[in-house]
Amino acid sequence: MGSIWKAKRRSCWASLLAMLAATAASAQTAPTGTQTEKPQAPETAPARPVGTPLPAVAQIGPAREIKIAEYTWFRFGAQVQAWYKVAQDRIRQPDGSDGGYAMDFYCRRCRFFTTGSIVKDVYFNVLFESTNVGKADPTTGARTTPVPSILDAYGQVKFADAFWLSGGSILLPLTRNGTQPTTTYVSIDLANVATTPALQGNTSGNALRDLGIQANGFFADYHVEYRLGVFQGTRQASPGPTQTAGHNGPRVVAMVSANLWDPETAYVNGGHYYGTRKVLGVMGNFDYQALRKSGPATAPFPATLGAGADKNAYVSFSGAAFINYPLAGPNPRGGDEIVGLLQFGYYDGGLTGTLTAPTNFGTYPLILKQTNYLAEAGYYNHAGHFSVFGKYEMRKISEDYPLAFRQALVAPFSPSQTWIAGGLKYYVAPANFLNFTLQYERVINNDAPGTEQGGTNNITFQMQTILY
Repeated sequence: MGSIWKAKRRSCWASLLAMLAATAASAQTAPTGTQTEKPQAPETAPARPVGTPLPAVAQIGPAREIKIAEYTWFRFGAQVQAWYKVAQDRIRQPDGSDGGYAMDFYCRRCRFFTTGSIVKDVYFNVLFESTNVGKADPTTGARTTPVPSILDAYGQVKFADAFWLSGGSILLPLTRNGTQPTTTYVSIDLANVATTPALQGNTSGNALRDLGIQANGFFADYHVEYRLGVFQGTRQASPGPTQTAGHNGPRVVAMVSANLWDPETAYVNGGHYYGTRKVLGVMGNFDYQALRKSGPATAPFPATLGAGADKNAYVSFSGAAFINYPLAGPNPRGGDEIVGLLQFGYYDGGLTGTLTAPTNFGTYPLILKQTNYLAEAGYYNHAGHFSVFGKYEMRKISEDYPLAFRQALVAPFSPSQTWIAGGLKYYVAPANFLNFTLQYERVINNDAPGTEQGGTNNITFQMQTILY
């Protein structure tokens, strides 16, 4: 009897434990009873595979991102470009000898940025920058103080491969060179001619950003991309007390890019890929804005001028062909690479005549009618951790403007010039985590009068660090 009782007791305890285990298991998959927290909405609780719990603490992902949930992550970065530049004066010395040399130490780019995802297919990007920190004023010698500004600041949602939508402060897709990452330039910096669309002063300095909404998308298995955006551009002043400013239309910017080999799908593309990708493609760009006849003209004209007068639209076109050829084929670990870019641009801000005697005020009068040319090439040696590069670029102001007017151009205008540059980069670590660059540049002043030098020399040394 004792043994029978013990067996029955063990059977009861086993049944009770089995019932408790089943209850606990059902509670994990289908909670019951009083709810103690607000249910998560679909937009704040992205779908995830059943049985994949959210991490109890933030995790570090494979790309060094801080991952909070499956589709919620942040990634931080920092960049420093320290420059030492020796630049020759364009104006001759009083005795007629060549201009002397000015020396400058400054931070060309000091940046902190973050990218991330909010939920599935929703992303953001914020970039803070202080540019030319410590650079000496050319007249007073006073050093530029750090002034942090926001360059990129946009949200983006993917509806389909063919339709992404972004809103905020966005890099304008104006040229191939202008949409390259600042850390992978073939030469030391952005091409001089790539900043032509910024001469009107209606973007974030020379950073080529503007506020607006942009659609982009991909076709042909991501080998063709389009971007089409409407942006703030120039907002025209009020023509009178009965109307507020800004009645003119937005700035319209468009781009189409086609890649024959590997596709490019990032926000910025090109420059060096350090042997990781094989790229061959073409790009076309368009930029347009028009002011209303009823409103006044824009800078450099006083706001009291131009009301009721015609204003030609601003329009620009740019085209490019580019190649990144890994000599041993694409390799995720990197390899030797040859890179090249040919780029052409036409710009016309609408000004005809001269500033003192305009026959048409134009929409962007600071952007004189001109053609721009850029050719650059480089070779990257992976084993030796170095690259060599050369660059030729030219800005040619239209001869529709009188020669005396072209010769007298000073900032904020840009005169006709030719730049020929070459140099060497050494990478302390492969790719671009830390590198040193030395560049020599010859600047030819095409329309220089007799009181100015026909050409000047610049030497720039850069130390660049990037963590991302």
